[in-house]
Formats: sequence, structure tokens, C-alpha cells
Amino acid sequence: MSDWSRGYPAHNAYLDTMQPEISPFRWRTALLAARVSMPSTRRFRFLELGCGSAHTLIALAALYPEADFLGVDFMPELVVRARKLIAEVGLSNIRIEEASFAELADAPCPEQFDYAALHGVWTWVDADTQGEIVAVLGKWLAPGGLAYAGYNCMAGWAAAEPIRQIFRSAPQGDPSAPYTAARLATEQYLALSDNLQLRTLWQRLSQMPDRFLAHEIGATWGGACWHPQIEAALGAAKMGFACPSELSEQFDPLFLEGARLEMVTRGTAEGWTQTARDLAYGRSFRNDLFHRGAPRLSGPEMIDGLRGLRVLGWNRDAGFGPLARLTLRDSPVAEPDIEDSIARAVSDGPSLIGDIVDALVLDPQRALQAVLVQIIKGNLLVIRTDDEIAAARDGARAFNAVGKAHFDARRHVLPCLASPVLGGVVMLPEKLQKIAYGQRDCDALDLDRLSALELTS
Repeated sequence: MSDWSRGYPAHNAYLDTMQPEISPFRWRTALLAARVSMPSTRRFRFLELGCGSAHTLIALAALYPEADFLGVDFMPELVVRARKLIAEVGLSNIRIEEASFAELADAPCPEQFDYAALHGVWTWVDADTQGEIVAVLGKWLAPGGLAYAGYNCMAGWAAAEPIRQIFRSAPQGDPSAPYTAARLATEQYLALSDNLQLRTLWQRLSQMPDRFLAHEIGATWGGACWHPQIEAALGAAKMGFACPSELSEQFDPLFLEGARLEMVTRGTAEGWTQTARDLAYGRSFRNDLFHRGAPRLSGPEMIDGLRGLRVLGWNRDAGFGPLARLTLRDSPVAEPDIEDSIARAVSDGPSLIGDIVDALVLDPQRALQAVLVQIIKGNLLVIRTDDEIAAARDGARAFNAVGKAHFDARRHVLPCLASPVLGGVVMLPEKLQKIAYGQRDCDALDLDRLSALELTS
């Protein structure tokens, strides 16, 4: 292990993934519902700590041409890869720098950032490095700024500790397959265990390549934490918890019932909401937003903000877009007649939430809840204004053209396309990627859906 890595598996680059959850515009709905104000989603400065190959950050730079982006990573090979992609896309509003968090913490503070993101970083580094991250955010994130953190959650990961220990203890083999012995030992251990949760977790992990497992369960510091732990740590940067980054996380009765919902209700009454929620869901990963002094919205400000959002009619059967991953339960504000009324309201094109609410024969509060539930169900998509879409169109086309070239050559295939309509990236299965890139015949419905988000070549 090299000294500069501090136990991070720097010899083994992580998978080139992308995170649709990282998008200032996508965060807007959740923040409004939580009554937390946010910086502009057009002109801003955005910092990603531990950006890796920076595919998501580069897509965001393409989608927000009036904003400035900085990505930082301590692995030079990833910096080289990111800079190459930036040159291919032809962007001038993004930089990628090589630095450790310790170097950033000691560096002079540049112009402060409105947004920051760290995905797959916090629970993969040691306590000293976490302290350096806090120091950076305390200096580099502007008052009123927001930081996104995606991290492993202890409630769902605690059961994996025996597997982690096996992967850290079993001898590593040939570099092309270093975890052969650890995989076999894990299978032997699970044959002796009646832990269903652990078996289910391993069933998912065992399908992943060794370089993924090197980071998730083989790394010296790879682990998980509870939400109050990261919240307390970020308190040293004068930061507080804003809300989960997804709107669906604020509607637990849509997903939980019985004893699980009762646990959340009791936890909320007693002041330990997020821990109760993690336990009730058995959650293994969290996507959270933290703020640095962001003002709280009044009730009328929240309602006005939500009413001013524009939505597009959608269908979760499309198989892509911002969809809740869990099965939804029935809701009194999602009865068939209400769903039909909302669908009719957007049948001719995008509409403001306020206009839909006013058209429903319901009291305003219940009508607003009904529309939000349809967003969570995937029957409505929150979309940008026409001006924002137009400003992002050229950058999105350039990014997606490079994605198509990579796809054609089968090299460093980008798993997402950039949507100027959504202000973020969209994960597509290979079949739909081929349709988007014009490589496959399709039915009219698939093409219409891709075209609605401007994902076609």
C-alpha cells in the first residue's frame, strides 16, 4: 500500500459510473418540499470532491453552460481520463485538478462554491481524511450553499461485516482475479449461515467484478455509517441536514406500512427520524443534501415554489427517468379518477403544477399532494423552463455525440445520456441506448419518450 493512498485501493480504478441523482435542478423539488432554499440553478459554481473520471460532472458542465465546475481527485490516471473527455466534448466551463483532500484543506480558498458533491467518498476513507473533507467544505462552500453526499448506510451494510473481513483476510491471487479465494470463502461461510439479508446482499455483490469489490468490501477503510454520524461531522463546517436528495424520501406512507411505518412515526416524534427510516427500509445507501446556512422557506414560499414547477406527462413503464426504486402502496390522493384528471391536464404538453392543482376538484393542499405523488410514481417529470432547455441543448448534443462515438467503438462506454430537459443525466439500458444513438429500429412509443427528453441523435 502506498503512503499517498491512505488505504484507498488506488491501484484499482473504480468503475466508470454516473450518478443521475447529482443534479441541482433535480434537487429543487425535494428542497422545496422540505422548505429549504437553494442557490440559482443557472449561474453557480459547483465542486466535486473525489470526482474520479468525472463523467457526471462533465455532463453537468454541458447542461449548465452558465455555471463553472471544478472536479478534484487524487488519482492521476482518473484526472487524465476526465480531461480527455472534456476535450472531446469541447467544454470550457470545467476544470479537473489532481489533489488530495489534505492539500485542498491547506490551499488558499478560491472563490467559494454554491454546490458541492461527494459520491462514494465519505465511507471509503479514514477519519483523518473525513476531517479534511469537512475542512474543505467549511472554507470552500459559500454561505447558503448545498452539498450532496452519497454514502453507505449502516442499517443495510452492517450484515456485510463478515464478508468484509473475509475479503480483507483471504490471500489475494493473480492481479486479474485477486478475490478468487475470498469469493470461495464467502460462499463457504454463507453455506453455514442462515442470515437471509446477508445472502441477498452477497447475491448482488457476487455479480460484480473484482475491481468493484476492491472498493466496496475489500478496501482498508471501506465501510458504512449512520446518518447522525455524518451530520455531526459536517457540523464542524457549520453545515446541517437539509433533506434526502429525492422527493420520494419525504413520503414514507407511500412505501411503508404496519410496524415499519410505526417505527418511523415514533422515531420522528422522538427526534431520531433518519435512523428510524434507515432501519425500517434496511437501507444500504443514502443520497443526502446538507446546507451551510440556507434560509428556511415559509409555508407560502414553499407552496409558490412547488406551484411554479413545470411537469411533463410520463409513464413509469418507460423504464427510465427519475423513478422511485421501491414498490409504492395505494394512496388516497392517487385514486384512479385523480390520476386520470392529472393525466388529462398534461395531455397536451407540459403544465405548471399550479395550473394542475387549480384544475383538480380537490382542496388545494390535497391537490398539491396528489400532483407530488404522481411525480414520485413516475407519471410526471419535473422539467426545466424553455430558456434553460435551449441554453443546454448544444452542450447536451455535444456530450451525447461523444457518448455515441464511445458506444460505437465500445470504449469507455458512458452509461448515461445528458438531458437538457431534465438538467441531468439519464441511465438507459443498452436497448434504449441503441435507439437513442440511431442504431436500432424501435417502436414509436420508445422514440417519442426519448425525444421528449431530447435523448435522440
